[in-house]
Amino acid sequence: MNSRFHVSTLLPIAALAFSMMAPPKMFAFGTTLIDNDSSFHVTYVRMDITVRPDTNYVAGSVLLRCVARSLDSNKRIQLSLRYLHVVDSVWNNGVPTPFQHIGDSLFVTLPEQYAAGSTFDVTVFYHATQDAGTGDWGDPVHSIEIWDSLGQATHPNYPASWTLSEPFGAKYWWPCKDNPADKIDSADLYFTCAKPNRVVAEGTLMAITDHDSTRTFWWHESYPIDHYLIAFICCVLDSVGHWHHFADGDSMIVTNYLFPVTQDSITTQLTILDTILDVYERWYGPYAFRKEKYGIAQWHGGGMENETLSFCNDADSGTLAHETAHQWFGDAITCKTWNDCWLNEGFAVYTTDLFFRYCDGETIFDTLISQQEQSATSEPEGTVYTPDSLLPTEAVGALLYVKGPWVLHMLRFVLGSDSAFFRALREYVTGPLRYGVASTQDLQTSVGKSMGKDFGWFFNEWVYGDGYPIYSISWDAHDGLHPAVTIEQTGSTSASPFFTMPIELEFIGNAIDTFVQVWDDQPLKSFGFSFPSPVTEMIFDPHNWLLDGMLPRALAAQPSVAELSVLRQLNTYTIDFSIVHPSEITFEIYDLLGRNVASLAEGMQNAGAHSITWQPSGLSSGVYFCRMIGAGQDVATHFVVSN
Repeated sequence: MNSRFHVSTLLPIAALAFSMMAPPKMFAFGTTLIDNDSSFHVTYVRMDITVRPDTNYVAGSVLLRCVARSLDSNKRIQLSLRYLHVVDSVWNNGVPTPFQHIGDSLFVTLPEQYAAGSTFDVTVFYHATQDAGTGDWGDPVHSIEIWDSLGQATHPNYPASWTLSEPFGAKYWWPCKDNPADKIDSADLYFTCAKPNRVVAEGTLMAITDHDSTRTFWWHESYPIDHYLIAFICCVLDSVGHWHHFADGDSMIVTNYLFPVTQDSITTQLTILDTILDVYERWYGPYAFRKEKYGIAQWHGGGMENETLSFCNDADSGTLAHETAHQWFGDAITCKTWNDCWLNEGFAVYTTDLFFRYCDGETIFDTLISQQEQSATSEPEGTVYTPDSLLPTEAVGALLYVKGPWVLHMLRFVLGSDSAFFRALREYVTGPLRYGVASTQDLQTSVGKSMGKDFGWFFNEWVYGDGYPIYSISWDAHDGLHPAVTIEQTGSTSASPFFTMPIELEFIGNAIDTFVQVWDDQPLKSFGFSFPSPVTEMIFDPHNWLLDGMLPRALAAQPSVAELSVLRQLNTYTIDFSIVHPSEITFEIYDLLGRNVASLAEGMQNAGAHSITWQPSGLSSGVYFCRMIGAGQDVATHFVVSN
């Protein structure tokens, strides 16, 4: 899923300010976030629902075929359904069954104690007329305006019904087992609506049955599907389809369902889906739902990766690339818990970044990655793994979209090559976890098996660990042939772990330009090098592989006099300085009125070039002066703080 805001073609999903998303209003009525009832498993769903978007009305029945695991002695099972719905009756294998609808929980008391492995059906009849004006997040019924390509409302208040269930919204429109770990084997989806509306959903369209003023659409999903990926949109829609031919000779229908007023303007743009499918198959293996279809259905809501049918507000290439990536990461393999939702969103964002790299080159890719780094380091705290305490608002929070892809970016570096990276992910998504669910531990185990190594250290730091590292670098070029580099690390927060990482350094001279990699596993560590010809410049992290809030930093060899400069990099400032002799160094920061606003005591520093990072706190925008005291010289420079 991406945000509900428009995504530009040049800067796709990752460049958005996801923190702007309003938190869902779904947690105040005694709601449990997921169903933890492990006494049964739902294997099949049959929906038969009437949708009337002109009156905000939904009604019908949902049959859930269940397999008993270990039922409680009271024979009671738990489902989820929003309290706004009226439950008319509940049946078990054709027999009326007692139930209690308390808050968003639907408790069903079965008439008999089913043994483990036994199959039983629970059918819920319900209805609701939801008031869209309440702003109750997740309501499937909305009244929207259909816009033309010029941004003009051509059909004001034209009714449309659609669903958005990630992460906790499925219960807002159908009675379900609301837990992503409980994946459904197959589903039959029947939707009845007034003509000339059409209902589109997941899987294969099996039949359309005409009635006097209505018609029923039957969609069958034959692949395993998570409950929150079942979705529909009911509206007047045109369909545009073609056959996509895969590299191995197989073919699949690609069908897009579009608002009539936009069909002509975006159909040509949608041809990029063929390129996206081909590229992703080369990277990650075959599209998982070839027997059915792929395509988009147009709506007003950003993007949502419903299985075999992504909902997209337009044909923006970034949105299309993101939602299609979810067919591998999120649909073929679904996060086992919402704590691990980065396995959906981080993968989709980074795959989109890589797709833009494939289409437009390294410059665009570097821009996207830098923007995500700036967002990820704008706050010093936060983990990619979402703790339980943050699930209500952060299950699909901003950090997943900006730090999540950076975990994969750094993993690509750690694995050593693009071929190793794509091989590991292809084995992950096409292996035993395919059509199932996965946790971070499952990914870690899969990557370790692919590479024959244990990567627990990496996942502990970057997925479960808090914040990011801040590096201070110094080097002494001596005669240029035997430079020494010292790397010092602190965490962005006191809760940060130590980030053990390989670090890339580039050394440049008149007759040399070479890259070396060092293994940084101590808070303060020095490295010595020997080169056949003198080097005069060193670049720290030249390809920006490290999530440290900094762009690549170039440090010149030791000068004949002390030098000082202050530069802004993303959300921090670097103080680059060079000294001729070892000395105690202190920096004093002054405003234009000469008031001291900060003091930075850096202690004893060796002769040579150094670079430290500084994150000013509480300074208003304006011009400031930085004064370096020590090394027998008093050097100053000015810089600008921009908030």
